[in-house]
Amino acid sequence: MPSTPLAENSTLVYHLRSQIMQRAASILAVAIAGTFTTSLSLAQEAPAAPTTPADAFIQQLDTDGDGKVSLEEALAPQKPRFSETDTDGDGFVSVEEASTAFSNQVPAEMLEAMKERGMPDPGESFVKNLDKDGDGKISIAEFEQPTVESFKRMDTDGDGFATKEEATLFFEEMQRQMQEQMQQMQQMQQQQQDAASPQQ
Repeated sequence: MPSTPLAENSTLVYHLRSQIMQRAASILAVAIAGTFTTSLSLAQEAPAAPTTPADAFIQQLDTDGDGKVSLEEALAPQKPRFSETDTDGDGFVSVEEASTAFSNQVPAEMLEAMKERGMPDPGESFVKNLDKDGDGKISIAEFEQPTVESFKRMDTDGDGFATKEEATLFFEEMQRQMQEQMQQMQQMQQQQQDAASPQQ
């Protein structure tokens, strides 16, 4: 499938994965960040270059070549991604636009499986989790907030920059949390299978 701006918006993609694994949109609070998750995925899927998520993070976002990433650099990819998702150009991402984004990018059978399991519409849930002022839509500031929060967690010394060392620690923790989520999902699936199996 060719890459699209939506495909690159890993905030959306990570949210969907979290829905499937946890059945709860609150998992977004655990290390969600658009570009950060993209860095993690790139390092896992293309080990030749770059070799680690931290390498990918620095390589993608360090536009001035100083070997570290500022908050401004981390946020730079989010604005065009927001604009691509905001199809009517009103400065907000609505539930309809978010739902369209999911339906255009996610296989129909996956969306159907989510529906059958009683999960909420991913677009509606996405907006609900990022809509901090309760107006039913997402502003650019709300869209960027997960990246801002994750950057602050990454920048452990608070100097306004994320170094490779800080990024390495951040992604190690993210991987640990994602592994825990997968284990929880597997346990849930096993419990469901055990409950559905006829008693001996």
